[in-house]
Amino acid sequence: MKVGILFSGGKDSALAAILLSPFAQIELATVSFGIVPNDAASVARVLGFPHVIIGLEAALATATVDAMIEDGYPNRGINHLHKTALERAAARYQVVADGTRRDDKAPLLNVREARSLEDRSAIDYVRPLLGYGRRAIDALADAHLEVTYGECISFDYEVELRRVMESSYGSEAVEAVFPQEHIQSRVTGRKSVVF
Repeated sequence: MKVGILFSGGKDSALAAILLSPFAQIELATVSFGIVPNDAASVARVLGFPHVIIGLEAALATATVDAMIEDGYPNRGINHLHKTALERAAARYQVVADGTRRDDKAPLLNVREARSLEDRSAIDYVRPLLGYGRRAIDALADAHLEVTYGECISFDYEVELRRVMESSYGSEAVEAVFPQEHIQSRVTGRKSVVF
C-alpha cells in the first residue's frame, strides 16, 4: 500500500511517516505555492523517503490570507488550506496521511470532515498521531529524530502565507494575525533506534 503523507519537514509529519513505514510504501508530499524556496526534499532524503511537491495556485494563497485578515487569526484559513492540500493529495494517492495531533487546533479536520474527504475522494485518510498529546510527540521525536526549533523554519504553507500577507498588508498584519513566538520544527537527522 502506498501512502502520500503531507510533509512540512517538521517533526510531526516525519513521525507520521516513520510510524506508517513498517506497514506501507511512504511518499512525502509537500504542498507549496512556490513563493519561497522549498528544500523539503533534503529532509525527506535524511529520513529515507521519496518526496514530491504538489503545487498550489497563488490565488489560493491570496484568498487564504484575506480570510485570515478578516478573522484576525489564522485558524479558518489554515484549516481551509489544509483541506485543499488533502484534496490535492487525494488526486494522487489512494491513502493520504498527515501529522495532525490530538492537541492541534489548526490544521485539524473533525470526524465529519474526515469522512467527507474519504467519501468524496474515494480514499482513506490516516492520522497516525491523532491519539498522541504533546509530551508523547516530544518523546517520540526525541527518540527517533534530530530536530531544530525556531520561527518559520519548516516548509509548510504558513511561511508562504506570512510572506503573502506581509506583501499585501504589511508586517504589522502578520504580527497581529499569527501567534507571537510560534515555534516550528525542522528535522535535521534520523536517529538509529535499537529495540
